[in-house]
Amino acid sequence: MPIAKAAQTLIKQKYSDLVNWTMEDAPQVRRALTEALSVWAHSSKLTFREVQSDQADIQVLFARGDHGDGYKFDGPGMVLAHAFYPGVGRGGDAHFDADEKWHFTDGERGDATNFLGVAVHEFGHSLGLGHSSDQNAIMYPWYHDNDVDINLPADDRNAIQQLYGAKEKTWGPFKPPQRPKTIPTTTTTTTTRRPLVYYPQYPSYEPYEPRRRYPYNNNPYHRNREPLTTTTTTTYRPRTDSPPRPTKNWHPRRQPTKPKKLKPDNCHTTYDAISLIRREIFIFRGQFLWRIGDRGLYPGYPTETRRLWTELPENYSKIDAVYENKDRQIVFFIGRYYYVFDSVMLVRGYPQPLTSLGLPASLTHIDAAFVWGHNNRTYLTSGTLYWRLDDDTGRVELDYPRDMSIWRGIGYNIDAAFKYSNGKTYFFKGYGYWEFNDDLMEVAHPRPKLSARKWMNCPRQVNEVDEEQTWTAPLISERNETMTSYMPSGASGIRNHSKRGSLICLTLLLISHWWWSDPAAVV
Repeated sequence: MPIAKAAQTLIKQKYSDLVNWTMEDAPQVRRALTEALSVWAHSSKLTFREVQSDQADIQVLFARGDHGDGYKFDGPGMVLAHAFYPGVGRGGDAHFDADEKWHFTDGERGDATNFLGVAVHEFGHSLGLGHSSDQNAIMYPWYHDNDVDINLPADDRNAIQQLYGAKEKTWGPFKPPQRPKTIPTTTTTTTTRRPLVYYPQYPSYEPYEPRRRYPYNNNPYHRNREPLTTTTTTTYRPRTDSPPRPTKNWHPRRQPTKPKKLKPDNCHTTYDAISLIRREIFIFRGQFLWRIGDRGLYPGYPTETRRLWTELPENYSKIDAVYENKDRQIVFFIGRYYYVFDSVMLVRGYPQPLTSLGLPASLTHIDAAFVWGHNNRTYLTSGTLYWRLDDDTGRVELDYPRDMSIWRGIGYNIDAAFKYSNGKTYFFKGYGYWEFNDDLMEVAHPRPKLSARKWMNCPRQVNEVDEEQTWTAPLISERNETMTSYMPSGASGIRNHSKRGSLICLTLLLISHWWWSDPAAVV
């Protein structure tokens, strides 16, 4: 049963795969895993129990290097462990690097890694939680060697309770009220019988006479009724002109009609989604779409999207994102669900929730979905984060999400993105768009250009410029702040002017050169 839908979670620990643990260490590992799960159970409705079955929702694995899931470990240091979001197959499993030096008890730790703290963090991913920006949170992406408290920090507690609910108060068993103790007593009862006395059955009153009918002649106030005389009087109405009878005014019956949906203006609107489908551009706004071919905008557009894809939901407000996958299927994102169409027919088994892609359960929608022309990989964006989708497995890759600041000049909360037939990628926000330079990993022009003039072929208005003036790309200093906020605290050592500091600076320069020489290796 999926973890996200169950109040009770099963766990199996594969001790046959504990490569570097002796049998003496196994009880410590079991105790640490139990404590890590109890931290999440203490603040939520979840309960956990250990089972010896391959059907467990969470399976724990200790392994070295390449262990079959596509995300190999790198030896001591760096990557300590990884876990998968809830789902089928490996969903919910947690893997720990067997080459790490772990410690299980408080006290002298040396250079060993706190296993309990890492296990609590990874089990948070197994339960569906993403990383947190709160440095005091368990789900903060960087390791900190702090003691684990049974009471979660506020950020982690709110996140787990949003998914599974707060822990309910438990009351003791109801004890019925005790009955008062009774002392047996001896009672002597004396019964006195009344003597039997037979009385004569004589009435104590005079017998009554039968009631006579009305009138009672012996009553002086009652007189005999006189015979009734009926007199009929006929009154004729005078012949005068009478007023006309009132007439009923019948109102025509009106059938309730649905208000007509207002079509968006071609030259003054924003875009919810845009995609290249069958070599034609489809632009979506609200419940309408435009269709642009080689000769420009098709006549009769915009039209309702459900005229083409009739199996879309009737009550949706807008399309969040659209893209065409490598199988030439069309994928629509609407709220927390996505729909896959083969041409205009909905594929059986859809819609599916976003969590089936490996996305966190807290994600409410997708901002944009596009295939990047630099590496032909599929990317999903939402707010300040983005994910890369593995088209073979149908799930997002493990090292994601990442911050949108890597796409320099785009900013956060974009409206749409797509790859055009020329192989270039375009990003949209508000009334403007950017063309992206894949080699420099930044926008080709700092200010967005007006979308209506390029994509809708709208005429230039009086005193109109080609650029959208309402939004400006982030400054270089702002982007640097965003990038450095994701660096570990040890990076501050580069300020040292010693030989070691120079060596670190040189290393960073080499890394920077590698970064920009191959953007796909970073994004």
